[in-house]
Amino acid sequence: MASDLTGAIILSAQAPSLMGNEDSFVIPRFQFESGESLTNLKVGFVTHGTLNAAGDNAILISPGTANTRHSADGYIGPGKAFDTNRFFIIAVDGIGAGTSSKPQDGLMGDFPRYTVRDMVRAAHSLVTDEFNLSRLAAVAGASMGAFQSLEWGILFPNFPMRIVLLVPAAATGNIMRCVVRNMIDAIQLDPEWNNGRYLAPPLRGLEAAGRLYFPWTVADTWLESLSPEMLELEIATTVHRAKAWDAWDLIRRYEASAAHDVAAPFGGDLAAALGKVRAPTLVMPSSTDRLLGVASSRAIARHVTHSEYAEISSERGHLGWRAIEGTPETAFINQRIKAFLAAGE
Repeated sequence: MASDLTGAIILSAQAPSLMGNEDSFVIPRFQFESGESLTNLKVGFVTHGTLNAAGDNAILISPGTANTRHSADGYIGPGKAFDTNRFFIIAVDGIGAGTSSKPQDGLMGDFPRYTVRDMVRAAHSLVTDEFNLSRLAAVAGASMGAFQSLEWGILFPNFPMRIVLLVPAAATGNIMRCVVRNMIDAIQLDPEWNNGRYLAPPLRGLEAAGRLYFPWTVADTWLESLSPEMLELEIATTVHRAKAWDAWDLIRRYEASAAHDVAAPFGGDLAAALGKVRAPTLVMPSSTDRLLGVASSRAIARHVTHSEYAEISSERGHLGWRAIEGTPETAFINQRIKAFLAAGE
């Protein structure tokens, strides 16, 4: 992770991208959960490692709401959680960001409202049609990436052999929904927004959205431990990332995350939804996560038949899962995921 001149960690920064084999896959016609459709939907991805002859060592990693295919790079590599000496890693861009199809490609506000389940079905097409796989050694992800990984276990229960969930939730709660609503309002109050027909990016609105979002991604104790200078560095880093988004891309992406609920297709019956999951599942919330909270993670562990629960002890809140070399959190996550995946071999 990045640091200031004194060497202090800037938690909200992104690590440099890990080099891999970048590519994309096109779905000729994709129908969204809403009933809308899109021709030539592109799914971007990057791979690391080598697919074995049996085709049974592939792990799919899905990104969080604000992230791309490089979100878990710090956990990918020889000897790490997703060990490239053993596994073939496919890190995918969810619909709406990175190198996948997104509103700024031309449709802007007319880009279909997509869901987490849409992302999973698009990724399923990628691994079956592009890589000709019928099983995955594991699916994994953090935050919205964990939403997607859990949906893999529900929608395609025989496909993943193992499921890894970092800072997950079975449904987005009221805190996240309120934060997202405030972020979108801030963007739309920018005069440049122009009812969504902006000619110049609404940068002041995006900056405000980043400032609103940051405090909820960390814990109170960690936030209050910062000096004024470090606090401003953290906020400035989050703001920089927010301003790098196209406004419609950010809105559609956060709408998808805020609306997610695995129980929705089951009439709100969480036990019925999670009862579909057959794969052994590792549930790893951050102990101080207030954006999603640990209660939902505990519900996942309670209702998934073959689950392991391992809480990340951290003062960094929702961002406690971030890979930062030399920290207890990262060492713990690497160790637990490696052991969990080894038990499936």
